[in-house]
Amino acid sequence: MARTRGQARQEPDEGSSKHDETTLSESKKRSQSEIEQDKKGTKAKQPARKKQKSGGSNLVEDSMKSKTDSLLSKYGSLPLASLGLPSPSSSTPENVLALVYNAMLTSARISHELAYKSVKCLIDAGYQDIEALSKSTWQERTELLTRGGYTRYREKTATALGDLADFVNDKYGGDLNRLLEEANSSAAQVRRLLKEIKGIGNVGIDIFCDTAQGIWPCLAPFIDPRSMKTAQQCGLGEDLNAIWETTNKDPERMCRLAAALTTVRLEKKEKEFA
Repeated sequence: MARTRGQARQEPDEGSSKHDETTLSESKKRSQSEIEQDKKGTKAKQPARKKQKSGGSNLVEDSMKSKTDSLLSKYGSLPLASLGLPSPSSSTPENVLALVYNAMLTSARISHELAYKSVKCLIDAGYQDIEALSKSTWQERTELLTRGGYTRYREKTATALGDLADFVNDKYGGDLNRLLEEANSSAAQVRRLLKEIKGIGNVGIDIFCDTAQGIWPCLAPFIDPRSMKTAQQCGLGEDLNAIWETTNKDPERMCRLAAALTTVRLEKKEKEFA
């Protein structure tokens, strides 16, 4: 009887076992397939979220670009455009020297209008030519500055202009473009070398970088700290690279934008763009 009870115990059916294994295998395959489909579905959803985020970002970028275009249209003239110099957008020795005059005179604690008028007096006298500056006397330079209304600093500046002529001739052979060559087109090195010019401090160097980036592209993008605050007030934000993007990374447009922001700041026109 014991043997009969032992025989009553059914052994696993070979066919049934194979069927179960096949079913389990197919189940695993389906599960794996579903997992893969879920992953693909998740990946497919991600671009939609990014697109929504990008769409919001595009609205901000479009608004910034619109403000940039408006600033350029209303106030974005080239720094030397009204001084009567030929080809103000080219890096001639005369243009670079004129920009140094502008940086030197407008960085002083004096009315911007008087400073710019004095720069124009220097240009009208032909001092953008280093030879003309070199041949001028201290008295002649003082009289020119007085004519422009630069009376408070005329003696000191007349001396600085004489030193500038000696410096440019002795170190750079009369052409400040050689300063750019010595700097290996590095903005940081340009700033370091400009500090060797008597009469130009950090504010003056900032002004030079604002106005010279159109003809020395290695200086771009640049907006001086005071004008950067104006940019924020006008709705351009404080991200210099983002502002750079709104100019299509064009150094001349960036130069004109810096000039526009300076004008807006000096004439207190921020509300026009807020």
